[in-house]
Amino acid sequence: MDILRHPDGVVDELLAALTTNGLIYGTGETYPSLITPSSCIISQDEVAAIDADLRCLQHFYRTWNALYRAALAGEEPRWIADLCEYGLRPEEIQAQRMTLAAGLEPRFCRVDYITIGAEQKIAEVQWKSGGLGLFFGIHDVCASIAPTPTIHPGHPVQGLYQLIMRCSSHNPVAVNAVRSVWLRGEHYLRRIYTQRGIHYIVLNRREGARRIIERNGYLSIADGGKLLRIDFLYGQELLPALPPPMIVRIARAATEGKLWVETPLNYVYRQKWGMALPFMPAYAHLFDDRIRALFGAVALLRSDVVDLSPLAIGLPAEIACQLQRVRTIDQIAYLSTAARRMLVLKCGAGSGLYYSQGRGVFRINGSRSAAQKTLAFVQSRIAQGEPWIIQRYVNVTYPVDVYAPWSPHPFERIDAHARLMVYATFDQSGSPQMIGGLGNFGRDWKVSGKSAQVDERGHLTGTAFNDMRFSQHL
Repeated sequence: MDILRHPDGVVDELLAALTTNGLIYGTGETYPSLITPSSCIISQDEVAAIDADLRCLQHFYRTWNALYRAALAGEEPRWIADLCEYGLRPEEIQAQRMTLAAGLEPRFCRVDYITIGAEQKIAEVQWKSGGLGLFFGIHDVCASIAPTPTIHPGHPVQGLYQLIMRCSSHNPVAVNAVRSVWLRGEHYLRRIYTQRGIHYIVLNRREGARRIIERNGYLSIADGGKLLRIDFLYGQELLPALPPPMIVRIARAATEGKLWVETPLNYVYRQKWGMALPFMPAYAHLFDDRIRALFGAVALLRSDVVDLSPLAIGLPAEIACQLQRVRTIDQIAYLSTAARRMLVLKCGAGSGLYYSQGRGVFRINGSRSAAQKTLAFVQSRIAQGEPWIIQRYVNVTYPVDVYAPWSPHPFERIDAHARLMVYATFDQSGSPQMIGGLGNFGRDWKVSGKSAQVDERGHLTGTAFNDMRFSQHL
């Protein structure tokens, strides 16, 4: 992957267009993130590699769900089902099992790469990505203001449009209930899809319990004094606001083909702990080396015996030996700083306080006492049955020029960590189609999408977005 630097003159135009289009996270009046006059350029070989990754990821999740089914049937250890259902209310478990039995699979995803190129690594798959309107709008603005005639941007707006049309009827009603911070950006998609014949309804998810009702097995929404039957529900952010019985009714309607719910109500697609399965001796044969290379190295943390040997592969001998000797979570704190610097702890659950927004992601590369505190916290969560994983830290940065949105001159060059967000859709057979992507760059290793600020040393912090462009048409 290369980063193409556009002329400085596009910065003011980018900022104005992003603000005019309402592409604002939260409640501010202007676009809040850093600005970068650049695009990520993806080669034909990299496009082919991403396509292969998407197929591999589809197989990975199908295998994970097959193990879940087998665990429920008593053909695999019960702990697999227990982790798949950790933290879910009885109604959510019922909805998940209905969805699992019906074989419903997602048709849309966002794969978050850390690096794209000779060595591709991902942080996670976002099957329930928020902020579609915001991110797709940022993509479109970037692509239109600094065009490159021989290098083509993706088409995420069109890709999602085609997906909705495949899943729904003529002139469908599509509903996207979002957290309030995404609401303004989501109107970007509402305006476009309304012009194209989709009744695209955007609402704060807290309104969902009041406006969405079920009658005769069909879901409807109150809108403009009318009751409209829903064809397509982008529903994962809505679920916490709904009464549990409604979740079961939504799952039943989906399994009966009365609407499409994206992502289907299977919480496995919100979890991360399954990323350890390809590295477990009992299950490694079910997966190929490509998925292991894509994940890097992952181990499931257990309260009894810990095995970090998958993370030792390819590391210097001294660090590898330290990792291979670890048998308990407590012993991780006594690794050398160089060894601890290679590790990232992640909550692997699909529910609770720590599964999303980076809240359950920790490094332990500081002092031993700080590492002990973090590990004690993780142990307390594991003792409650919550799944946690440990991954190898991937330290890849890109030189990116960024500007402050409040004073877009001069620029500051940063060595940025990346979250390279590739969007894709899947047809009924599971074949993928990449539809576009965004680069997200920041100093912080989590690359969490923070608004622009100035730190105590006077340096710009926060993240900057740019669009992905491809040396072939997608």
